[in-house]
Amino acid sequence: MTIIATGFNTGDVAGSVGTFAARLAHLAEIGCTGAEISATGLDAVVACRMIPAQVAAVRTAMAQHDLAYSMHAPIAINLMDEAHRELHRRAALVSMELAAEIGARVVVLHPGRCTPLAWTNRRAALLAFERELLAEVADRAQALGVRIAYENISPNPRVIDGLETSYSLDPAQLADQIEALAHPAVMACLDISHAQQGAGLWGFDMLAACLRLAPHIGHIHYSDSTGWPATIASRHMGEAHFIGLGDMHAPPGFGLVDFAALGAQLTVQPDTRIVIEIKGNFKAHSEAMTLAAAQAFAATLNARQAGTAAAQPAEALA
Repeated sequence: MTIIATGFNTGDVAGSVGTFAARLAHLAEIGCTGAEISATGLDAVVACRMIPAQVAAVRTAMAQHDLAYSMHAPIAINLMDEAHRELHRRAALVSMELAAEIGARVVVLHPGRCTPLAWTNRRAALLAFERELLAEVADRAQALGVRIAYENISPNPRVIDGLETSYSLDPAQLADQIEALAHPAVMACLDISHAQQGAGLWGFDMLAACLRLAPHIGHIHYSDSTGWPATIASRHMGEAHFIGLGDMHAPPGFGLVDFAALGAQLTVQPDTRIVIEIKGNFKAHSEAMTLAAAQAFAATLNARQAGTAAAQPAEALA
């Protein structure tokens, strides 16, 4: 099957396994078939070392539910940061080990970021540096039976402030880097909202960029946004939502993503998971609607790709 599970991210539980267990129980109760574990906030890893008792408690909570699990590694991991190479390496490697310990078969990582000046002057060297470090992490992931989903990032506040940039703001450029690496344990996580935002910032065709990444997509983050960069000062997320700025993490229809057009053309790898990422304020009134929409999106992709496969000659499927 193309899409094997649909569910939500568990979010930061501030070290409380009880809160974590309750969130998993809620996801199972509302009809999710998957869940993405936020590695940060579990306290299962501290100082790049696993804490055995906390890991065991997390694993026990997860085992209570028949969900397809993935895990989001810390966003701070940056495999393009030459100055802190060893710390990022250790954090990425222990993320793979934690995922294997708790039974998450996919680990989401954010691609490399650097200053705009470094990117202008040393683009090829920085891409090569990232590939070298990512290959080591991917080798460890492969040995553990885990796959890495490299996610196109959003124009976060540091990007908007001109402090950093990333090629992965454009899913098409992320495809280029994944192809240059060519490691079987590395695929793409398409964050749909991030793609909308990258297109708003850089002016590329969002749908075309997603389709360029399509051969590598084995994981999807599902939420909506307008794509309008957060270049207007706001005091808190509520104001950004009111205006429609930045990484909204909104339900479908609250932003400007054309999910129908994307669903009509997008193809993904087998065993792909869809993970919904919406803010708590939106969950309060639109959780069920968003889950239903994501499930319908998954059904559309599954039906079309199943139909395409059925239409191919037998020799093409061999």
